[in-house]
Amino acid sequence: MEIAKPYRWNTTEAAQAYDAAAPTIHPLYDEVKRRVVDELPFAADEEFLLVDVGGGSGRLAQRVLERFERARAIVLDQSEAFLALAEQRLGRFGPRAACLPKRLQDDWAVDLPERPLAIVSTSAIHHLEPAEKQRLYARCFQVLAPGGWFINGDEFRPTQDADYLAALERWSMHMHAALAAERIPASFRTTLEHWYQRNIREFGLPHKSGDDCHETAAVQADYLRAAGFQNVRVPWTREMWGILIGEVPPA
Repeated sequence: MEIAKPYRWNTTEAAQAYDAAAPTIHPLYDEVKRRVVDELPFAADEEFLLVDVGGGSGRLAQRVLERFERARAIVLDQSEAFLALAEQRLGRFGPRAACLPKRLQDDWAVDLPERPLAIVSTSAIHHLEPAEKQRLYARCFQVLAPGGWFINGDEFRPTQDADYLAALERWSMHMHAALAAERIPASFRTTLEHWYQRNIREFGLPHKSGDDCHETAAVQADYLRAAGFQNVRVPWTREMWGILIGEVPPA
């Protein structure tokens, strides 16, 4: 499917810069990924297929493949530049790792070799509009094998606007302090200014797909239930980050 407009992370320079800076840009970046992996209910030697939707440069898939020695992982992302980094990062795992250049909105299920037992994501799904999130969750439910798991570590907005704006402002202060301390590349200054414009100066204005289309964890838990997931829960939240889980009923 053709992408309607240039994707801002689909250049080698932008992807490499983000891959290096992401653990600093996101204060809980590593903790969110660790918690997603910790929630996977598999034995260390169990064989299963996992799909990381919006998996970028493969950092989460790397953690999965290191933890579960017989697992296989497919990194799905629309950025060929990110997937090039993922291929480098995951090359040592040989046929256990693969990349799939697709948008989250595409019908990517037709390209999977089998029904996965887990679909995971971190810091990606919040870029989808509400209707797109609902369609993605429905597709994940349909694709997962019976007894499969969906785990999303992502950004979720607080219920109250005042709390939401305050959380965004705290995050902005964190990122600009890191930029001033040169812990984030200077090339990210324009990106951060665009983020500030969209999220804080234009707070409350409508957002479109690709922006930070934040919704509460409770709203998205309802999306999962509507898609058919059971045992939906949010076991952890902190600031604007949290873990959202749903299970497919066993056969």
